[in-house]
Amino acid sequence: MPQRRLLLLGLLGAGLLGTPAALARTPEARAARLDAQMRQLVEGRSTPGIVALILQDGRPVYSRAVGTREPGGQTPIGTDDLFRYASMTKPVASAAALILVEEGRIGLEDPVDKHLPQFASLRVRQPDGSLVPASRPPTIRELLTHTAGFSYNFMNRPGTVETYRENRVVDGLADPEVTTEEAMRRLAAAPLAYQPGAEWHYSLATDVLGAVVEKAASRPLGSFVAERIARPLGLESWVFRATPGLRERFVPVTRPAQPTGTLGTGFVPVAAAERVPFPSTRGEALLDPGRAFSTTAYHSGGGGMSGSVQDYARFAQMLLNGGELDGARILRPETVRQMTTNLTGDMATLRGPGWGFGLGTSVVTDPAAAKTRLPEGSYGWGGIYGTQFWVAPRNRVVGVVMTQTAIIGSGPIANAVREAFYAAD
Repeated sequence: MPQRRLLLLGLLGAGLLGTPAALARTPEARAARLDAQMRQLVEGRSTPGIVALILQDGRPVYSRAVGTREPGGQTPIGTDDLFRYASMTKPVASAAALILVEEGRIGLEDPVDKHLPQFASLRVRQPDGSLVPASRPPTIRELLTHTAGFSYNFMNRPGTVETYRENRVVDGLADPEVTTEEAMRRLAAAPLAYQPGAEWHYSLATDVLGAVVEKAASRPLGSFVAERIARPLGLESWVFRATPGLRERFVPVTRPAQPTGTLGTGFVPVAAAERVPFPSTRGEALLDPGRAFSTTAYHSGGGGMSGSVQDYARFAQMLLNGGELDGARILRPETVRQMTTNLTGDMATLRGPGWGFGLGTSVVTDPAAAKTRLPEGSYGWGGIYGTQFWVAPRNRVVGVVMTQTAIIGSGPIANAVREAFYAAD
């Protein structure tokens, strides 16, 4: 018994067992707990189908698909299905930009207007509604950390959402006819929500970042991602514009039947462009599932990519490995550390207390405050169509959970699976 106690203490000290709760779990018990949670989410009518893939030390320790692809359907959802990643595109676009930073083609302190001149004369809306000139243009670093001054329509920020509507600002989730140039023109014409660097606010900053990548690389964002990230990692499913032949592999989109943001309210299909309530901000998100197949939609760095669960897990494993996977180096270790370290101090973020933000990912700074079993230093993000990933360096875990149940899939649904992985028996 003393020897076993010493062994366990040593493993904890090395971070191999993660939280103390993990000591109580055998692989079989953990899989049973996860299976039960997945079934509950489907049978309790939170989503028609869900897929989860969890790796530890690069090897699968849990892989399940539960439920059907669509409401009332008979076709099971599968691990090879394709999902609209939505905002899980952001870490990918951030990695693309950081490749160019490593090569000296853009700089973290570059002002945005160095690459996109339309952002040279930005204004800022004051709390009293008046407009003043921006103290300076946002920087590339501020685009990566969501401190640049932009917003989203569905964030419903008073004073900002109205001007976004007036200027027809698009979110990269609908409006498939809008080009990159037009999307940036509309956004640059709308005032910033605050002076650059003054606060954290979830935003279209990563769409701007994607436009910067396109300008610096002289090619579409999807082409750069394919050449510098997807192909070296062997990610065959990643697309910004899916071909018609891939349509039947895509999981259809649903939304909660009731706009409460809670589990178990049922779900209904989203077959065409639709305004869907975003309960946490009392806003609305315009979702168009068909945008994934548009031949004209701009490559949204903030939400335009689609692909499989397995391919995203490989990307996340590359980050966990410090920028390398199977002999393919994508980023330097020091760059990955900046991506995955809190760089925003105690600024309030979308995920609430206990979370910070790095150069493209959300970071756990205080698990207790964050009300998560994830170890401190874990990082990741989710997407509005119902996707989430996390990486826990302390116990070498990568997790990816995907539905296509919008709004609650990336939060309450995926969170329940994630937390079940770390729960005690």
